Amino acid sequence: WLILMSMMHPHRKYDEVANTDLGSLDASVLVNFVVGYTPPTPAAREIMKKVAFDNFEDGLITEEYLSEEELEEASFLKPSNFVGVVFKDSMSYQLRFHDSIAMSSIYMESR
Repeated sequence: WLILMSMMHPHRKYDEVANTDLGSLDASVLVNFVVGYTPPTPAAREIMKKVAFDNFEDGLITEEYLSEEELEEASFLKPSNFVGVVFKDSMSYQLRFHDSIAMSSIYMESR
């Protein structure tokens, strides 16, 4: 069973992407877009403040959540315009979408 399961769910490896000028961002896509994050530490607040206000004129809507469970509940209530950010430490994070978790490209160990 273990061999069969490992064959059904192989490790994903994402290749490096070359630096490319992507042009300007169409901010109209991000209207009413919500970025939730947890845990609400001072470092996380500072990062989210920079993301929301330094990169977008009107700013993104950011919401703090005390736990990953609260963040997950919020993603079910606002699935179409919500993305979650879970800060693992001061240098790493995971993106959470309504139906999936975006793994880091350097994540190589077995689940």
